[in-house]
Amino acid sequence: MEIEKIDKNFKKDRVEDTGGRRRHTIPCEGFDLYGVFYDEKRGLFMRMDGDVASRVSPGVSYLASYTSGGRLRFRTDSSVIGISVAYDALCNMPHMPLTGSSGFALLEKVGSAYKNVCVFRPNPDEKSGYTGEVKVNGGIAREYVLYFPLYNSVKELAIYLDAGSSLYEPEKYREKAPVLYYGASIDQGGCASRPDSSYPAILSKWNDIDFINLGFSGNCMGEQLMAEYLTGIECSMLFMAYDGNAPDAAFLEKTHYPFYQTYRKVKKNIPVVFMSVPCFETFAESPVRRNVLYDSYLKARAAGDENVYFIDGETLFGDRDREICTVEGVHPNDLGFYRMAQVIYKTFGIIGAEFL
Repeated sequence: MEIEKIDKNFKKDRVEDTGGRRRHTIPCEGFDLYGVFYDEKRGLFMRMDGDVASRVSPGVSYLASYTSGGRLRFRTDSSVIGISVAYDALCNMPHMPLTGSSGFALLEKVGSAYKNVCVFRPNPDEKSGYTGEVKVNGGIAREYVLYFPLYNSVKELAIYLDAGSSLYEPEKYREKAPVLYYGASIDQGGCASRPDSSYPAILSKWNDIDFINLGFSGNCMGEQLMAEYLTGIECSMLFMAYDGNAPDAAFLEKTHYPFYQTYRKVKKNIPVVFMSVPCFETFAESPVRRNVLYDSYLKARAAGDENVYFIDGETLFGDRDREICTVEGVHPNDLGFYRMAQVIYKTFGIIGAEFL
């Protein structure tokens, strides 16, 4: 049976020639989509089921269409790569560059290394979408990864290649289920300067394992409905890092261990990592919140769970020059995210060599 007969996203009319370029409307055959999916009903790329998100909270419902963690992998010999992006609104924030919040980062993958090609980005006055094009070394098949915006919705994405170019089967991630991140704005990627500079993206580049980003800025509250939803997602590891969104330590204490219990009842063998926020000095309650997470860890271990781990957020920025690891004392810049990834990567190794 032809794929387009059972999945209309692969219909041939998603590819069209336009003035020397071939337009591929994503999702489209030849392009592997990770971290997001296209929701036909909403006309948006989504990170999680929209109906479930709307039942969790209005904030999660809104942020579920912000495409943090979305990636497109493809292989082509085209000498030009262009994109056309449409969205409902531009997420233009005073403390995060548009290259990270609303841009698409294009990288070439060469073996296990990545080369920066460009960041397609909007101007501040482009409220409904933008286009961009870059010349690349064509003639031979090259592997590309396009990272979606961290803080913007995407209604439509089209990729433009030379009309005479070819698409080849792209590389796959290692045969391991994605790493799943549930957390706050830091985990969503605020305030990285590029979509591939968030710590989940860095870790994915280092270990070549897929990931799913369910960080919801200001709106991760450890809801039981969300815990139940996470049990339905195939993953190889779960990060729980939502303490920064809890209204106070008392709220965190009421929700954190029960959230873990709900997840663990179903996902009995998945490694679970508790991680506290890295901006330790900024909030007076940080030590108390960290202790809540550590108590959850100790309680889980005492109950016989040997597959639960704890990362102290105070260690994530290191000891030297901590003050230059954030934008405004809370959200990491690229240096902060890189240092976070370095520490977290060590935990990957403790959990198992297969994650390195």
